[in-house]
Order: sequence, then C-alpha cells, then structure tokens
Amino acid sequence: MLIARLLRAALLPAATLTLLAGPAAIDSASAAGSLAVSKASLSGGRLTIEGSGAATGFIAARSTTSAAGARAGLDGKFRIQASGFTAPDCRVVLQDNKSAMLTVTLSGCTPKTAPVGSPAPPSGSCVITPPAGPSNLAANQMGVVWFHTTGCDTTVPGDLTPTPVQWTVVAGAVPTGMGPPSSQGPDGGNIIGTPTVPGTYQFTLKVTDSAGQTDQENYTVIVG
Repeated sequence: MLIARLLRAALLPAATLTLLAGPAAIDSASAAGSLAVSKASLSGGRLTIEGSGAATGFIAARSTTSAAGARAGLDGKFRIQASGFTAPDCRVVLQDNKSAMLTVTLSGCTPKTAPVGSPAPPSGSCVITPPAGPSNLAANQMGVVWFHTTGCDTTVPGDLTPTPVQWTVVAGAVPTGMGPPSSQGPDGGNIIGTPTVPGTYQFTLKVTDSAGQTDQENYTVIVG
C-alpha cells in the first residue's frame, strides 16, 4: 500500500558513497533488508536497474519526477526497465514490498536542474502563500511539505482539468526520495515521500489555476 501511494504522489552529494562491482553507486540505505544493485543507468530517458535481495513481489524505483517498477522473483532478483524516465538529480530510491529502501546514483546520467533565482511574479489574482521559513524533515522518515494559494480560479471545466490548480517544479529539485508536487484539494498541494539524502534543498514551485493564471514561489527543505 505504501509503494502504491508513493507511486501516485521527484543536489547535494551523499555523506558516503560506496562503489559496487558494477557501475551503480549506493548513496544510503534504510530499513532492514539486503537490497543490492549491480547495474543502474539512465541514458536517453532509458532506465535500467538490476539487482538482488528484494522481497518477493513488486519493487519500485522512484526519482523526484518519475517512477517505474517490476516484480522481484522468488530468488530476490529484479530488473526494472522504463523509457521516458527522468531523474533531475540522477538518483532513484528503490523500495520493495517489505519497505527495504536503497538510494542509488545512476550512471550515464547528467544532473539537470535549473538554478533557483527570483521567482516570477503572479500573472493575475492567483497567488502562492509564501512559506514562513524552511521546512525541516527527518531523513529516512515519511514526510510532507504543504503549499497553499489564494485568489485562484478553482472551477473545473468538465473533464479537461483533473484538479483546479496544477503544480510544477521549474527550478532546483525536491529532496531525493520525495515525489513531484501533487494537488490536494481545490487550492493546495504538497510533496510527499521519504527523503533519504540529508542536505538543504531549494526549488521554485509554479502554480497554474483553471483560468491559466500563474504564480511562482521559492521553497527550502532541510533534511537532517
């Protein structure tokens, strides 16, 4: 249930780095388990991860913008492949159905994040409520960061718009292990997940309402 929820819901270098026999690199691990990766690469949007030690059943690979998964065999071996996969920080978090987790750096991947600068001003009455300050989350524990708006058009024109406001990250990146921003209710949203790499993360959020009005705001999340 946890993995299914996270799949629905996207830096700083890790404190330690252990090289494996293959090209993958493990940044950190949490929870009991023996997940191991022999290959982890991302090139041209093509994700390939091979490993062992997973609990039998579904295993997921999540970046801050994409998710993919596969079934692990009775022997614990798994192979995850996906096209059109993106990972701005070149990291994914693996999680099996027993909640064993592993953060892996992808070979063949170049980090792609726009620098955080001054956010664009609102184009209309739809405005993001500025954060009171940095959000603090504990590493390797489920966390959530909320954001809200005022003055937005929250009508839903038929089936064309699934939610009244849409959120996107236009600069920087959310913490490794957390998913992309999602809408929550008519005028709010959040990022949710288990941050696995301690550090300070800065990113710029953009909101677009049903009338096409936009606003941007910078956020800081400290994982420790």
